[in-house]
Amino acid sequence: MTSVMPPQTLTLNARQKHRVNLDQILFLEGDINYTSFHFQFRKRTVIARPLKHFEADLLPRGFLRIHRSYIVNSRFVKSANLLENTLTLVDGTVLRVARRRIKEISGFIF
Repeated sequence: MTSVMPPQTLTLNARQKHRVNLDQILFLEGDINYTSFHFQFRKRTVIARPLKHFEADLLPRGFLRIHRSYIVNSRFVKSANLLENTLTLVDGTVLRVARRRIKEISGFIF
C-alpha cells in the first residue's frame, strides 16, 4: 500500500485559518508590515504581516530569500541572470536579487 503525502500548506491568517498550498505560491513580496502572496494564474493576496513572519516556515521548504522584499518558490524559477542580478519566473515575472545574496542563489539554482 502506497501512502500519499498531503500537500504542504501554510496558514496565512490565524484567526480565519486561511491555508494555502505551497505549490501554488510563486513568490512573496514584502512592503513594510504587509506581505503580498503572488500565486499561479496571476492571483494575489495581501496579508497584514511582515515578510519575515513567513520566512522561517518557507525557507526549509524550497523557498529562497533573494532580496529584503522577496521570497521566491525555487520550483518556479525559470532562469537567472547573475550579471544583471535578476531571476525570471515561469510566468515571466522578473525579480531583483540583492548583491549579497547572489552567491547563495547561484549555489542553490545551478
